[in-house]
Amino acid sequence: MIARYLARRDPIERPVDLVVLMGSAVLESVEVAAEAHRVHAAPVLVNGGIGHSTQYLDDAVRRRGLDLGTGRPEAHVFRDLLLRYGVGADQIVVEDRSTNCGENADFTRRLIDAPKTLLLIQDPTMQRRTHACFVRSFADLPGTTLLSHAPLIPWIGPDHVSAGPDQPEIWSHERFRSLLLGEVHRLSPDVYGPNGRNFIDHVDIPSEVLAAYNELASAHPQDVR
Repeated sequence: MIARYLARRDPIERPVDLVVLMGSAVLESVEVAAEAHRVHAAPVLVNGGIGHSTQYLDDAVRRRGLDLGTGRPEAHVFRDLLLRYGVGADQIVVEDRSTNCGENADFTRRLIDAPKTLLLIQDPTMQRRTHACFVRSFADLPGTTLLSHAPLIPWIGPDHVSAGPDQPEIWSHERFRSLLLGEVHRLSPDVYGPNGRNFIDHVDIPSEVLAAYNELASAHPQDVR
């Protein structure tokens, strides 16, 4: 319930001008961005410096047997993977300073000077919060259309969480649970919302999602932060 809510996926019913790919530990995002580039003939802006997910990205790269180095900005790793998926170097723009969702949005805004339709692709656990950050950052550019498309809906298997049965691990159960609880907590009006740190505007969280969150948080209070 929580995972499906956080993995925001909007209907894409209009041409996309720019694909915005956020760095993360979810390598599946790159293939989805490459496909969006082909479908919409849109360039790809890759966001991400060295942040809290970088070590997890290095671990994911190692588990897949890819030779991409370690300790690099996430955007550089994703750029190299986009090239392997056939996206031309001239179609990739790199922003390699941002270290969180808010900076992803703010630094993207600085690179855009006219209204466009942006397709946002992020780690599915962070897709909804990322969208809220972009709404805030692009509020001063009327006519901008923001579309979110989480690269996958997480599949919770018996041993790990992945894109589906027989797919490689993306998260351990423990890390995934911590991410879900942390994200819903941060979406609260009293935490990152208008009544808290005011990083994002109000986000409506459905009652059934809040009920699932409260049940999970009661069982694992150490992961609420």
